[in-house]
Amino acid sequence: MLGADLDPYQPDHLEDPYPFYGKLRELGPATFLSRRNIWLVSRYESASYVLRDYRDFTSSLGVGFTRVPDHGYRYPLVDNDPPEHTRARRAVQGEFGRAAMTRLRPAVRDAATELVEAAIADGDIDAVTTLAQPLPELTIRVLTGIEPPDADMMSAWGDAVGQLGSADLDPRHAELATDSLEWLTAEGVPALPEHCLGRLIMDSGGADGRLAEDDLERLMMLDSIWLAGVDSSGSLLANAVNAFAEFPEQWDAVRARPDLIPNAVEEVLRWDSPFRSFYRRTLAPASINGVDIPADADVCVIMAAANRDPDRFTDPDRFDVTRPDAKFHLAFGASIHLCLGAPVARLETIEFLTALAGRVRRFERIGQAVRSANQAVRKFSTLPVRLVPA
Repeated sequence: MLGADLDPYQPDHLEDPYPFYGKLRELGPATFLSRRNIWLVSRYESASYVLRDYRDFTSSLGVGFTRVPDHGYRYPLVDNDPPEHTRARRAVQGEFGRAAMTRLRPAVRDAATELVEAAIADGDIDAVTTLAQPLPELTIRVLTGIEPPDADMMSAWGDAVGQLGSADLDPRHAELATDSLEWLTAEGVPALPEHCLGRLIMDSGGADGRLAEDDLERLMMLDSIWLAGVDSSGSLLANAVNAFAEFPEQWDAVRARPDLIPNAVEEVLRWDSPFRSFYRRTLAPASINGVDIPADADVCVIMAAANRDPDRFTDPDRFDVTRPDAKFHLAFGASIHLCLGAPVARLETIEFLTALAGRVRRFERIGQAVRSANQAVRKFSTLPVRLVPA
């Protein structure tokens, strides 16, 4: 049983969680935190097991700290298990496949190139507002067909949807999440162009027409693809810039060998995962590597801790773009609940790093980087850097 000093939601543990994660892993496969009434799972083997076993560890009550019945939002993919999850996922899966990403790539490449060129012209930038936020916003606009009201509103809405998974939920975030749905219903959906993912979801119920016809499931599907994709990808892009600013020799390796970029993306995901954790619930007594978990328990799977487990990754605190097993991280979850938007996030980051590698020799820190207090997503509020041209 853990004391309050080992609460993952403490501000110090949000700012620099990795020493804390190391302590958690030493405590065993699963440890009970009485203060929050949750079980913490931080080792790779145990985390992978829980994420893959949807029968004993359900997502149907929600994947954040607050359960679906308590906050009132059910997203069709993350907050369901088979058969409902299977039905919902099959309705949109094709829009995230290899062929769809091939069609999307030119627009992402052009957007990344344009943003990088403008950033280099400025020199000293905030990597969050100049690069990490705009690229996912442009990508998701092309992908879904949704034209947002403005960038600031998109950022606030995306952050709020991520915050729904927080332990200490600010009512303001719930209000913003509701605002996004109201705007989408009143303005976003009516303005959708023909032949876009948004229309496919809202008008046709997905590729096979199996999304519910009452519009709520369709709206929640579109909303989750739209906002969750912006927030998590923005986190990943800024985390990548931060990693290469901290380890310039790794940036040299990428610039010398651009073929390393796809693996570098996987290593960024492993080394500094965008999503801190996902929750599962037990409907009956269960076991995690010999630790008995009671029925109706909240199980917090800390993927970011599992991705630095020395029993799975050699020298896990080292950032290494040549790491041969980087792709086995759990940053996007696992099994049937592997993030639907993972191909989009990978595409964005590959094109982002490719554009930067051709034009930027160094990322130099020029001010104090500030991490967001978001308890569900690890990201920066501001990341000031100087882009040194190649």
